[in-house]
Amino acid sequence: MAARCVPEARGGPLRPRVRRGDFDDPRDPSHPNPYFPLAVGNTWEFQGGNERNTLEVLDRTKLIDEVPCIVVNDQVFRDGDLVEDTDDWYALAQDGDVWYCGEEVKDFESFDGDDPRLPELVSISGSFKAGRDGDKAGVIFQAAPEVGQSYLEEFSLGNAEDVTDVLSTSHGLGADPELDRFVPRDLVRLLCDGDCVVTRNYSLLEPDVIAWKYYARGIGFFLEVKPESGEATQLTSCNFDLRCARLPQP
Repeated sequence: MAARCVPEARGGPLRPRVRRGDFDDPRDPSHPNPYFPLAVGNTWEFQGGNERNTLEVLDRTKLIDEVPCIVVNDQVFRDGDLVEDTDDWYALAQDGDVWYCGEEVKDFESFDGDDPRLPELVSISGSFKAGRDGDKAGVIFQAAPEVGQSYLEEFSLGNAEDVTDVLSTSHGLGADPELDRFVPRDLVRLLCDGDCVVTRNYSLLEPDVIAWKYYARGIGFFLEVKPESGEATQLTSCNFDLRCARLPQP
């Protein structure tokens, strides 16, 4: 029986309901999601302003609320200093949905005068785990997204309440002038052939802070744009697709 969503509130985003028997071995899923590829060893690197972001699918699993999850390490560097080191925990449903079961967030700060200059742990804010303190899993990417859908990526009240709205499932350069604003055209032209998914992402805790995220078949997430400022963070390298060698640089 496929995983499904139930309404969290009338007119509001959908909150997923976990059914434990719906999930595969995350190292060998029966229906891997082409827009959220989580094969062990996959890596991505992103660049935006003075920040560099690296992701790697680790050969590690974590059992959360009786659901096996793959571990993805996500590191953010600012001006060369490590500022965030997070392990994300994703479960792969048999229907192709990718569920977000939690994250262990570690925020760091580096200080002038330290010798050697090493990052210091300053916060674990934003961490959550399904089944602990009332936290629930969410869906990070659906098997078959539809325009107009809204769903919760994570459900940790007052702590982590990110929402996805699906804006397009057939984006390509020129398909929507609004969604083409601020995008690196060579990047979208390379990765999108009328089949990219674009989402609006925000937190219920900060609903006015909006980002658009772009996903390509076979590559996954490759671009984030903040429409208020035009700031963009783009994929600059990956290691599992022939297009990775041709990615334009910012």
